[in-house]
Amino acid sequence: MIGAPDAMLEAMHPNRRTARSCAVLMATLVGCGALGSTAPARPQPAEESYPCLSLRDPSYAQVRSELWPGERVSGVVELVNGCARPVVAQLRTGRTGTGADGAMAWSPEPSGAGALTVEHTEVIVAAGASEWVPFTVSAAVDAAPGDHPLALGAVRDPADRPAGVVDTWRPVPLRIAGALRPAVEITSMTGVYEPNLNPFEPGSAEIGFTVTNTGSVTMSGYFLAGLEGLYRRWVLPDPTALPMVVLVPGASYSGIVRLPEVWPGVRFDTQIAFLPPDSDGATVSLDRPEVLRAETLWALPFAQMVLAVLVGTVLFVAAVVRHNRYRRRAVAAPPDGPNPM
Repeated sequence: MIGAPDAMLEAMHPNRRTARSCAVLMATLVGCGALGSTAPARPQPAEESYPCLSLRDPSYAQVRSELWPGERVSGVVELVNGCARPVVAQLRTGRTGTGADGAMAWSPEPSGAGALTVEHTEVIVAAGASEWVPFTVSAAVDAAPGDHPLALGAVRDPADRPAGVVDTWRPVPLRIAGALRPAVEITSMTGVYEPNLNPFEPGSAEIGFTVTNTGSVTMSGYFLAGLEGLYRRWVLPDPTALPMVVLVPGASYSGIVRLPEVWPGVRFDTQIAFLPPDSDGATVSLDRPEVLRAETLWALPFAQMVLAVLVGTVLFVAAVVRHNRYRRRAVAAPPDGPNPM
């Protein structure tokens, strides 16, 4: 059958035509796939990362931080759009507070000592551009002297965000002129000793505290903690291990200090000191250079007492057993005396 024409081969193998058609189809599909893989992919939009919308600090050249009651001043703040698309930003006003971490935080609550108003509540900012936003600070006629910091926030796509939430914010200082009164008080303090179940290892002490700004000036500072026992004094070696807190008037901060390597010494004097290196420009006239409070902490050596009881019990039982054994041997021994024979 060598040299037979294709027609004869196809007649002898009726499936040959079908196989050839499938081969052509597979080659066509592979070629299309190769062309598709070499074609440039459509670029995907870059994922927007926070914060692509930001507020820069207000212009202090136009905003005076100290006002008299009833006075009003104007200023501007720059709203910057770092997103890859235009953004409709909504401006929201509030006040500055102290967060749970001790840092300054945004609060949507209004301030009774002043009001912050903006010229436009919604601003359209082009991609990569910025807009200057005018605002006005008005002091209440019955505002008390001291700090009443306001805040200006911005949120993009406001329809998708709940009220009171902002993407970015900046404090707007407001200080009512008059007699300033800086004062900080540690309002509560607790001390708890955590024993180690291993009687040959020291435990640890936890000191909880709450510090409150009872004055009229924003105060910042850090804490120093310590324990003082009969033979030793433990002091937190690095004050930067505790956060620097910023307390607006009336704000409080609660924290916990953990001191390791503390042996149970029955009674300790726990101490917490608040060191205010900065009073926001006001003269600090506290009674002491630091606000200090001390409480008593009881650290009973329970694990060591249990160990002593166990050791004492074992020794007592061993002594009783030895004594009983001696008595049994004494009773069983023959009495001393002359031989009757």
